[in-house]
Amino acid sequence: MSRAFVKEDSDQPEHLPDRPLSPHPNYMTPEGHRRMQAQLKQCEQEISALKAGADWAASSRLPPLERDLRYLRARLKSAQVIDAAALDASRVRFGCTVHFVDEQGTQHRFRIVGEDEADIAQGLLSWTSPLASALLGQEPGDSVRWQRPAGELEIEITAID
Repeated sequence: MSRAFVKEDSDQPEHLPDRPLSPHPNYMTPEGHRRMQAQLKQCEQEISALKAGADWAASSRLPPLERDLRYLRARLKSAQVIDAAALDASRVRFGCTVHFVDEQGTQHRFRIVGEDEADIAQGLLSWTSPLASALLGQEPGDSVRWQRPAGELEIEITAID
């Protein structure tokens, strides 16, 4: 076997580079903040359990967990929790759910949340996304042009929760 494929320090887990941190303010909903705190606690518990065991195969799972731990700590430290209930409900803002219809008459509903909370399949839209940028500050009845990679689309806001 060629030495080119053998890691010199194979008994040590590798150190992974940190996950990139967003340059934007770290806005979070109270729910997103609680979920991230739970993720941090789970990550800490998994790391403790792996370090307590003497299983070398398990130690290979440490680098990604330690990287995630650093990321979660950094994001929680910079978190700015925003409670949407305390904000003006007449305009689209962080934490609200916005309903709109597109040119084809298709109804859409998204909640505007923090970057780490975003999950388009769950209807959770990052406040830094192009769609959220087009919607923020608008009122029901307003029409806006959404610049998409597939082309511009006109949408009309129908309701805000």
